[in-house]
Amino acid sequence: MPASMPHRILVAEDDPQVARCVYEGLSAHGYTVFRAPTIAAAKNLLQTHTFDLAILDLTLPDGDGLELARPLRSICRDLPILVLTARTGVADRVRGLRQGADDYLCKPFALEELTARVEAILRRARSSRTHVLSYADLELDLLTRNVRRPGIAATLSAREAELLAYLLRHPEEALSREQILRDVWREETEDDSNVLNVYVNYLRNKTEQGRQIRLIHTVRGLGYMLSRKEPGEW
Repeated sequence: MPASMPHRILVAEDDPQVARCVYEGLSAHGYTVFRAPTIAAAKNLLQTHTFDLAILDLTLPDGDGLELARPLRSICRDLPILVLTARTGVADRVRGLRQGADDYLCKPFALEELTARVEAILRRARSSRTHVLSYADLELDLLTRNVRRPGIAATLSAREAELLAYLLRHPEEALSREQILRDVWREETEDDSNVLNVYVNYLRNKTEQGRQIRLIHTVRGLGYMLSRKEPGEW
């Protein structure tokens, strides 16, 4: 079963009956499913959402579903991709795997098998992504210092990455300026909250870019909090 924060799955499938079956089946298992009948519709969803898994039909009205593999991976390098297709030839399966698919399921398929494969793929992804921290739609790769949100990709400085990683490890927790300076800057700075304010602004600029809602909030009189909620909603 999915974790307490539901996994988000993009399903690019133009057959209404198949799309409905996949949507209802995965939703019943607690996943959040987004449907797209075309490559264009899927690309639009990529501008506003991040995903934990993509399920792609090879034959879509406006092209080959594998055309989505590159934009998907540019947003999230480790995003798992499961291909659905009526093409049963070995050459088609090999092509799909070579172009970035993690698994391949031929139509018609049993919903139970699809669900089992989804669970297995996400389980493997979790075990191989221990270097990635995430909250809401924000992801930080600790190895590359790349931060991602829908439509946003940026590389952080070492200090910015340390600060964001600290916030990501303490989500929805009000953190004092003194606590953050002590744990992130350690002995390198005395109680100078101005330097912290500067770096928080750096992070906000790189993770919002005027297009995304704020996640790093100021806690008046105390410090900062990473939260989906606005201060008035706490």
